[in-house]
Amino acid sequence: MNKIAVTAVAMAIGLAGCANTNTNTATPGAMDDKTQGAVMGGALGCAGGALLAKLAGGNMAAGCAMGAVVGGLVGFERARQQEIADAERARQEAIEVTASLPPQQRARGGEIKTVEVVAKDKANGSTKKVKAFESVSVDLPISAKGTPEYTSAMGKLKTLAERVADERGSAEILVSVTPADAKANKVNMAGGKVASPKGNPITVTKLTDARVTKGMERITVKAGRLKTAEV
Repeated sequence: MNKIAVTAVAMAIGLAGCANTNTNTATPGAMDDKTQGAVMGGALGCAGGALLAKLAGGNMAAGCAMGAVVGGLVGFERARQQEIADAERARQEAIEVTASLPPQQRARGGEIKTVEVVAKDKANGSTKKVKAFESVSVDLPISAKGTPEYTSAMGKLKTLAERVADERGSAEILVSVTPADAKANKVNMAGGKVASPKGNPITVTKLTDARVTKGMERITVKAGRLKTAEV
């Protein structure tokens, strides 16, 4: 392989390694963990573009620029897709762990909500619309509280909230019940805050919602705002 092409690959790998040493915090402007992976994608895209351009007898700098755009934007999109996949897996696992309970005590899957964001390449300003995770809900019967299955289902959703908080910088858990169930004190309506393993905040909010089925509590894990959509 041409020595110059090898150098381009080495430099890109070095840049990618540097990008991965930056850990996410709640500081505004900091990249979430998955978006940091997009930076690596951009660096490796640069290397690939430069290599192909060199082998084809073209301009390595132009090849690097084009490769970085594709790698960065694709990496960002894949990061968002992974968040959605993680939410779907957590929802499915929460349902599965209650499958051995009587039918009236089993979890019921809710919806996964997404939001469209515009990812921007900060080097040249090119943009792409990307679907990003917003929230996922699971309905759990109040009568199942105290069972190992209920505890396990809640654990799946809590783990997802912790992961989201550590990737986005924050997360929220919404617990919704009918006004009648709240009035009957079937659920402790006190909210609060807990910390993720990395110390990021997870806000727990209890509220009433007439759309929830009586006797159920709807657990919703909501992602914090993306710190940046620039890659």
